[in-house]
Amino acid sequence: MAKEYAEQLFLQEKPTLALLAIWSFQKTYASVITKEINSTFAHTTKILSKMEEYGLVKFTMEGRVKYVELTESGFKVVEALKDLIIALEGELPEGMIQAEDESNEDPTGNRNGVFANDHEQDIYEKIKRLNDTIVSIYNELITSRADTETVIRRLGPFKRDLKKIENIMQEYHVTDDVTLEYFSETKDLLESLINQ
Repeated sequence: MAKEYAEQLFLQEKPTLALLAIWSFQKTYASVITKEINSTFAHTTKILSKMEEYGLVKFTMEGRVKYVELTESGFKVVEALKDLIIALEGELPEGMIQAEDESNEDPTGNRNGVFANDHEQDIYEKIKRLNDTIVSIYNELITSRADTETVIRRLGPFKRDLKKIENIMQEYHVTDDVTLEYFSETKDLLESLINQ
C-alpha cells in the first residue's frame, strides 16, 4: 500500500481531533484518545500509527502502560492547525487557548534568554507549556460544565508530569527563582483545581 500524503491524514476530522486531544492531555494513552474523539480503538490506533510514521507522536512505556505524546514536530502541526482554525473561524474555540504565549515573556515579565543555562530554560518552558495546558483544559471543562469526576480524570495525570519536572529540576540543581516560583504556582494551581 502506498504511503498516504500527510495532508490526506489531517484533512479528516478524527486525526485532527486526535492530535488536538494529545496536545490537550500532553501525555495520555490510546483508550483515552478513543473516548475523546468518539472513535473505535482500532481506528484510533491506526491514526496514531500514521502520526508516529510522520514523526508527530511518540510512544513510551512506563511499566505496563503505553503512553503517547507529541514530538516537537507534533507541537508545530498543532500550532498550524490552530492557525488554520483562527483563519477560518476568526478565533480559537473557548477550550483551545493557545498553549504558548507568542511574546516570549514569562509571567514575571522576564524575557527568555536570561537563564543560567539551557537546562533551566528548557525546564521553564516545560512548566509554561504544562501550566498553559492545565488552564486550557480547565477552561474547556468549565465551559462544558463537566462533573468533578471528569475534572479529576482530565487534570489528575498532570500531577505525574509535575513530579517528573520536579525530578529534572533536582537533577540539574535548578536555583533560578523565576523557574522555582513558576513551578510552585503551577503545582498549587493544579491542586486547587482538582480539589474544588
